[in-house]
Formats: sequence, C-alpha cells, structure tokens
Amino acid sequence: MKLFTSKPEPVAEPTIDIQTRPARFAAGDIGAIGQVKVDLAYTLGTVLVVAGWRSAPVELALFSQGTPLKTRTVSVTRTDVAAHLKLQDPDDLGFVLIAERIGEGGDSTAHITFAWRGTGNTFQHASLTPVAAPEEFSAADQGALGTAVALCTHQCARYSPQWQAMVARATPATGPCPNAAGYLEGAFACKQTNSAVVFGWVLHDPDAPIWLEDDEGHITPLDGAFRRYRQDVIDAVGAAFPHAIQLDTGFIAPAHQFKVNTRVRLKTVSEAGVHTISETLCAELSVDPRQAARQLFSLYAPIQDLHQRIAQIDEPLLSPIIALSQQRWKHLPERVKHLGQAVAQPRASIIVPLYGRTDFVEHQLVEFARDPWIREHAELVYVLDDPKLVDSFSQQAESLHRLYQQPFTWVWGNVNRGFSGANNLGAAHARGEHLVFLNSDAFPQQPGWLPALMDVLDQHPDIGAVGPRLVFGHGAIQHAGMAFVRRDELGIWINHHPHMGLDPSLDPCTALTRVPAITGACLVLRRRDFDRVGGWDTGYLIGDFEDSDLCLKLRAQGQHIAYLPTVQLTHLERQSFKLLGEDEFRTRVVVYNAVRHQNRWGAVIASTSAANTRTSTPA
Repeated sequence: MKLFTSKPEPVAEPTIDIQTRPARFAAGDIGAIGQVKVDLAYTLGTVLVVAGWRSAPVELALFSQGTPLKTRTVSVTRTDVAAHLKLQDPDDLGFVLIAERIGEGGDSTAHITFAWRGTGNTFQHASLTPVAAPEEFSAADQGALGTAVALCTHQCARYSPQWQAMVARATPATGPCPNAAGYLEGAFACKQTNSAVVFGWVLHDPDAPIWLEDDEGHITPLDGAFRRYRQDVIDAVGAAFPHAIQLDTGFIAPAHQFKVNTRVRLKTVSEAGVHTISETLCAELSVDPRQAARQLFSLYAPIQDLHQRIAQIDEPLLSPIIALSQQRWKHLPERVKHLGQAVAQPRASIIVPLYGRTDFVEHQLVEFARDPWIREHAELVYVLDDPKLVDSFSQQAESLHRLYQQPFTWVWGNVNRGFSGANNLGAAHARGEHLVFLNSDAFPQQPGWLPALMDVLDQHPDIGAVGPRLVFGHGAIQHAGMAFVRRDELGIWINHHPHMGLDPSLDPCTALTRVPAITGACLVLRRRDFDRVGGWDTGYLIGDFEDSDLCLKLRAQGQHIAYLPTVQLTHLERQSFKLLGEDEFRTRVVVYNAVRHQNRWGAVIASTSAANTRTSTPA
C-alpha cells in the first residue's frame, strides 16, 4: 500500500460508466489493451472508498470537483478476476482507494483517472457516483475491499453493525500488535441466565478499538467494563504505550451470549488486520447464588471501589441468578407439623425462622408458656430454614411440646430460603391479623409485651410497623430504632443502631417514637399491610438490609415506623457488626446488599438523613 497525491489533471466530460462495465485503456506506445472496473464507491462519513480491479498495472487517482484528493491505495488479491480473465497471478489485481472528500458542496459525484504506468501516457477519466455504505457489507463487497477492510473499520461508527460486518471479514493479522497489549485472566458464564463476565488487563493507544469476541462471533466492547488501576501492568508494558489515556488497565467486563467452554478472545484492529491479543476458556458460573457470589467476589477490587463494581457488574449478574433459584420454591413440597391445639382465631402470629441451631427454641417456649395473652390470642410458627435441622428438630419439637404444653407449628420448605424467604413462608402459614417476626435468639423479659406493641398499631393507623427496645444479655442497648449512616470511604449507606451499648437509662426515647427503620429481630405489623407491600424482599444476598427494606416499603405507602422503649426484650445478637476487618467474603456480601438497598431507596435514605438532625421524633 502507498500514499500519494495525484497531479491535477483537467477533467473532461466523462463518457465511461466504469461502475457498470470495465473500461478499456491503451498502454501508450506498446499498443497493449487493459481493463479497469470499479466494483463499489462508498462514503463512510467524510471518507470516500473506491474498490475495483485492473487487468494490468495502472496508475489511479481520485478527484472531487476537479481537485485531487490525497489518496491511500491498497492492493488486493482478486482470485475471482484472475479466474474470469484467465490470468495466472491474482495478486495486485484488486485495488482500494481511500480518500478524504473535499469540496462536496452538494456535488455527489467524484472522478477517477487511470492510465498505464509509464511516462508519456494520457490519463483517462470516468465519473463515480458514491453512495452511503450499507449497514452490513455483502460477501462480494468484502471481497472487493480485501485487506483494506481493516482500514475502513476506522471510518465506521465503532461497534456499529456496519463496523462489526467489516471486522468480521477483515484479514487476521499475523504479526505483533502495534497498538495494544493485554491478557485475559479468565471468564465465567452462567448457562441458565445467558450472562457472563470476563476479566484481565489491557493497555492500548487511544484510537485502538478493544473488544471481546467468542467462537460464534458475538462482540462485546470493553466500554461497559469496570476498570481499575494496576501498577504491575504499567510497570511491565506501560513504556510501550506512552500515549495511552486509559491507565486503569485492569477490567471486569459483563458479556451476554458467551457460553461455558467456549473460547473468549481479546481483540483489536490495525492496518495489518484484526489482532487476537489474548484468549481464555469460559468456565461455568454457578447457578447457586452463594457459590456464584464467591466466584465473583474472588475477583479483586479495592474496597473503596467495590460499590461501583457491584452496581456495574455483580448485581446485574447475581440478581437473575437469585431470581432463578427462587422460581423453584413454589414447586417444592412443604412439610407442616401442628403440635397441640392452636388458638382458633389468633389475633397475632409469631413467626420465628430457624437456621444453624435450635437450642434457643426451648428458652422462647418457656416465656411463651407463662404468658397468658399469648396462650389465649397468639399462634406460634417456627420455620426451619436449614436442611441439617429437620430430622433432629422433628424429635425435639415433640419433646418440647410435651414438656411445656405450648401449641406451635413448624414448617420446612425443603430448601434454604434465607431470612426473608423463611419469614414469607411462615407468613403463608400464619392466620393472625397481626404478624410478629421474631428472631430465635430474642426473648421476652415479661408477659404482656406483645399486646403493648399491637396497641400501638391499633391506636395509630398511620404507623405501619413497631418494634421494642432490644438489649444484649449483659443489659446494654442493642436496638433502639435504626437510622441510616453514610460510609463515604465505602460509598454506601449502612443501617446504624443509635445508642447501641448504652445503659437503657440513657436512652433519650422514653415513649413511642417515630424512627427511620427498626430491626427485623422483633417487628410487628398488620397482616393487610404486609400483604400490600408484598412481604419481605428475597432479592438480597444471604442477609442484611431486609428489615430496613420492609420498613421503607411501608414508608413508601405513606406509613411511619415506630419504636416503643417501654417494651424490652433480650436479644443475644453479636454486639457489633463491622464492615472492615471481618471475613473478606462477608464484607463483600454486606457491600453488595448495601448497594442493592441504596439503588432501591437511595433518595429516601438521603432525604431522611438530611431532614433529621436526630434519628427519631416523638410519635
């Protein structure tokens, strides 16, 4: 290929229709006859692309309104022309001219001149009528363009159908890539959700398009990738790309249509053709949400950037996996066991999910059995949410019922559903007009606690949910309502327990108080309100933020959330929950749920925090 500028030639009135049939030309003083034909003349933006063939060497030039265009000429191998003309050598029979158009001024025509190579030859002229390039090039057009396709891709809108069609037919480059370096460290694809993620690093020149491509030709640009700075990459190859503007070389890119056990390639294009920079085999992303989360969270991201990555990559990938795993719940059989004669028409249903351990059940039954109101007006529903507990609890429940004579029901849904799913399953088997969601490690300190909480709902129609004060085993406050606190270093809002660790005598709330949210460890609401907001949200990963989500759904319906400090229960929950310094996977789960929570309720949370200098107001 070469670049030259033709000398101006007087353009005579052209009579040759070189786009319809070959034009013949004389070889000057030797009397030979040659042919030249234009197969296509396209405009790509401001660029004119002319492709055709010649039967012998010929000088070519492009003009627009009599002005020569600076033209790049690329020679193309044309086996079709060689076969038709019965020529032995197909090399250099084809040509592609690429020129920046000037002086368009409403004139849609251009001119091409051609003459036999050598001195003393007269140029012949022909008019061209270029048309806008199609969205997808035909195989014939791609054949006419040949190796120039790679050059033409730079004139198309990057990643457009037209660009993809040209890239698909561009010649694979065989030499080293001059404009990019990179490496694919791995890829995961989920069979059931048709989604994938690819990760690695790349450094490239500003004008180099970079994309991922699978065996079936599906193209995914890196434009939507999460990027992070990698000093190791800069140290290794940064000097080779002094003009690179994207120094966040590490990437995690979402992709669609990539399949398990297919090859994924990192590609770019230069004048030499399409370069495969690196490739990897797509491994399987688990359809189990916890395992899939472990796979994704194993991909490193700085903790301060994790919230951005989760919103961009992890949450869109995990949400459909979580939803898919829950679709089978409605098809699973449920095991329900009633022990004793339950209250015929309970005013309240106490729902207690059980996971990991059941030894606290007896302590709760002791308190329930000595509370006359509960025995006369409430039903008790335990929800097993751990397959390891089913066999042992079946016998334990019989024994505890005989010992305390407290009627209760236990339910097993044949799968671990998580905190929200277990609560929803319990609610599905509950009959009370009020629902009481209670953790298995929360214990009443005296009879009468539940009617006091229910009276709040009866006397205040605008209150959607109410919770008591919860204290640790040593007596300090664990819960006195919840607020939302911004963790700027993590980019998230978290649920905060004001006054945690204080002596109850220091609680500034002494009567019913409206608060932003309350804990799900003990939460009471009307059954009709629970049904209206759709119950507990099961889209969170493993746990966290479900209780504040429920409160915010009630608030979105115009109701308030209340804290009643005159009712107190003991809650044996851990005394603090720290985001940093804990198990790395657990930390990432918390950030994931916080991102999902604030994506749903960010505006409400921010306005609540801005409007309240205190976290609570009297009811």
